[in-house]
Amino acid sequence: MITGHNTDVEYAGRIYHVQTEDRGRQNPVIETLVYSRGEILDSRRTPYADSMKGSYDEKTVMRLLEQQHRRIIREVRNGRYDPEGPKPFGYNIISNRTLDEVVAEWLAADCGGEGLVIDLADAQTFFDKTEVTVSIQVRAAVEGGPIEGARVGVRLLDPKKKPAWVFESKTDASGSVEAIFVIPDLGGAGGALVFQVKHGDRAAELTRPVLPSS
Repeated sequence: MITGHNTDVEYAGRIYHVQTEDRGRQNPVIETLVYSRGEILDSRRTPYADSMKGSYDEKTVMRLLEQQHRRIIREVRNGRYDPEGPKPFGYNIISNRTLDEVVAEWLAADCGGEGLVIDLADAQTFFDKTEVTVSIQVRAAVEGGPIEGARVGVRLLDPKKKPAWVFESKTDASGSVEAIFVIPDLGGAGGALVFQVKHGDRAAELTRPVLPSS
């Protein structure tokens, strides 16, 4: 049986524990449980026998387990299990926390997705009213190698407007692409950049805050 994943996720001041496990060859099911304050909030069970194509493949199971675990984490961060309902976008981007605290929290966010991992060359902080140059690399979550030809897009989330694409391209042979775009004036409200990649049936998403420049 493959070792599972356990992740604590904070949302709106509440800690949610996400646990994902493989039930083994005799019971080919990937199960995820979501706990909070001692209560099981959700249970997801996904059979994977049909994905084995006649023989058990550990790498395939690891990829499916990783996909499910990350997907549930995203649901927690999007407010699926908030007893008061999801919060409006941007509620926790700017607060009475220090800049270092805000950046540290977002840097700790999950940078993987369904089969892929996004790496940013620099742990830079993004501000509005600036031109941005950022090196992006895409690699396989399980194999670890670079992904050539992955579609890369960057969306700007502005609390006052609809999300807008600010960059789109594809990775080169090294799995890399240099993104250059302008972040406009957000009026002091703060926002976020969402880095999205896709290659075949695999994808990943990474979010970074945009802070007021003054």
